[in-house]
Amino acid sequence: MTTVWAAFLACSFLCTSSQHIYSKENDRCATNEETMMPIRELVIQQDGIQKSVDSLRQMIKRLEDDVTNIKSAMVIPKDCKDLHLHGHKKSGVYAIYPYGTIISHVLVYCDMTTMGAGWTEIQKRISGSMDFNRTWTEYKNGFGAAEQDVWVGNDMFHQLTKENTSSLYVSITLQNGTTLYEMYDVFSVSDEAGKYQFYLAGPAMGTLGTSMIDTGDSRTELKKIVSLFPAP
Repeated sequence: MTTVWAAFLACSFLCTSSQHIYSKENDRCATNEETMMPIRELVIQQDGIQKSVDSLRQMIKRLEDDVTNIKSAMVIPKDCKDLHLHGHKKSGVYAIYPYGTIISHVLVYCDMTTMGAGWTEIQKRISGSMDFNRTWTEYKNGFGAAEQDVWVGNDMFHQLTKENTSSLYVSITLQNGTTLYEMYDVFSVSDEAGKYQFYLAGPAMGTLGTSMIDTGDSRTELKKIVSLFPAP
């Protein structure tokens, strides 16, 4: 019994002193390299699993981005309000689809900052270089450029407003730099058969005055809206 114990102690001492580890499972002294190999293999496996997880996360992120882009591409914005609701917050020229088909886009300027944002600019006269003395057909189809003086077209006015859910914002800048505005809660334009009749209703608010709607004040109101378009 004493001899066996001494032999075990000697083996344990030899393993320790020569940087070996006693393997009880194999009943022998194993090298550090042999002992660490399973641990290294486990670390390598864990590292491989982590890389696979990271790769899967990247793939999921790409798929999510693709889905977002597909959803965005599937949206056919009728007007600038639709664009604003889908994340476009910067004012500028955009393509809208008032006729509801992807092949009938119209380039317009979208105001994404004024009073609630998402305003579709339908008429603009700034430079004075654009001649607005036009024919019925020209007013019907529109003329000018979105980023400059423009009239987007009576047909498009009708398409944008026929559901009677549109508002109208009118802004006029005087020569002294003062800007006056008026916003009308309800705005619509009839179709060509109705000679593009212009309709406004309150409530209205602003600094320009409400002379284009019935306010009950005969001194300031227009009893009849004069057509803005030349007769056919």
